[in-house]
Amino acid sequence: MEKRFLKWAEILDFLILIGSSLTLVAWIFGVPFFYRTDGPVLSIFTSISLLVIVSLRLATRHFQLWPFTANLAFLMIVGGGNISSILMLLSAPAVHINPKSTLVMTSISTSIGLIFFSFYEILLYLRRTPNRSWILDDILIHLALVPGGLSLIGHLFQNPNYLSMSIDPRVGISLLEMAFMALLALSTVLSNPNLFLWKFLKSGTSNQLIFTGLFVNQYIAPIIYLMLTHETWDSVNFGPELFIFFGGVIATLGFLMFQAKLEENNSLQKNGIT
Repeated sequence: MEKRFLKWAEILDFLILIGSSLTLVAWIFGVPFFYRTDGPVLSIFTSISLLVIVSLRLATRHFQLWPFTANLAFLMIVGGGNISSILMLLSAPAVHINPKSTLVMTSISTSIGLIFFSFYEILLYLRRTPNRSWILDDILIHLALVPGGLSLIGHLFQNPNYLSMSIDPRVGISLLEMAFMALLALSTVLSNPNLFLWKFLKSGTSNQLIFTGLFVNQYIAPIIYLMLTHETWDSVNFGPELFIFFGGVIATLGFLMFQAKLEENNSLQKNGIT
């Protein structure tokens, strides 16, 4: 089972590698895919970040002499670059964003997701995912998906607050970008059998149903709320759907951490440690 998952993870990584390379080349030649001036587009910097992350994964798997330090250096560049991008957009967006320029910066939401993925990769290169109650690796992957979940709400209900920056509508999470991030998250989960999520799901059908319920609560509940209240929904402001979504995030992470702690306590009791 694990070998099959690893095979699928590698296929997904190659898809991301090819896709990010094509989008990068398209930007270089001035013909970016799905480009628009009134909505979010995939930034060239996002393509570079995705390309670096999956390239390091594939290089580590297939080249025995690939230097370990190169992984840390390039991932620090990706993480640091996206942190710098966030600081630039928060401190002086009018200075760093030019709607008339052909260069589109990575959105804050996208940068947050890429930072979480970069930190996860760095930790994984430094050590295997540990078997402990503080499930940091699971948390980083889960948090990396939060920006995409919010952008999904924006795309479904055309709320600009969840889509892009008002100063330049191109700076946001596009549907193509969401697809890349979803594939990256799926590949990340499939390639690491030591994640606590896998242990939890393998424990039985009831656990699988519970996690499905948590997933629905996190991603589907805000959408259902908006569908039921769309007549009174103010499309220019954040609404209760934002708190419903983050409530789902906290519920999912809190539940998994609680279960991890219970498993750790049971393991200590079996070993005669109190």
